[in-house]
Amino acid sequence: MAAPSLIASRRFSSPTRLRLQVLFARAWEGLADTYQSQAAAFVRRLRSRLAVDEALDRYFREVGVPAAMTDTVRARALIALADLVEHSPEAEIPSAGWNPLRPDQMLDALKRRAQYVEDTNLECRLAASLSDEAVAAIHVRMAIETAELLAGECSPDEGIMHYIRTFDLPSIDAQLIFRRALARWAERDPLGLDQVEAVIPMLTVCARPQFDLPGRLRLGIRAIG
Repeated sequence: MAAPSLIASRRFSSPTRLRLQVLFARAWEGLADTYQSQAAAFVRRLRSRLAVDEALDRYFREVGVPAAMTDTVRARALIALADLVEHSPEAEIPSAGWNPLRPDQMLDALKRRAQYVEDTNLECRLAASLSDEAVAAIHVRMAIETAELLAGECSPDEGIMHYIRTFDLPSIDAQLIFRRALARWAERDPLGLDQVEAVIPMLTVCARPQFDLPGRLRLGIRAIG
């Protein structure tokens, strides 16, 4: 995900473009706050297994924090973790030391260490999944707000897709956010989707390769200039 670009917003009226700038700025701040809180939660969850700096580095490897947001998220997370930094003991990793006279002890120690590493990796994946869900929720909410703002100028699916293109979401994330946001819109306004034009179910995200939406949606996205 890149910083939002408003180039594609030129087709809208001047007041609408200004409101879009405000909305996308709110979305950017909301994402930064979410990444920060999730980074702090990640570190706290792993505090018995990883040191604070190591856990924070691991968070950025596990979660796709946008490059333009990395420094801000790290700084805010460290501030939120100040108490943990001051009073946290170093994480203890099982030693793989061995007695040359007892090779069976060496084997047991290696097994314990391998299990410890595997358990730590699992905890990291679980915590990263929570972060991904929290970020997706922000994207869905802001995509719906975009569709609401543009309701007078384009259909709901086009409004949602405009948000996705503006934030340049990866194709897999884009499909997930698009489907969730459209489903939320349909639940809130079940008759509103009758106005969505049925076109070939093909979704284009910027210059990225195209991918098909499931046939049951029977929806497509027209390009927004």
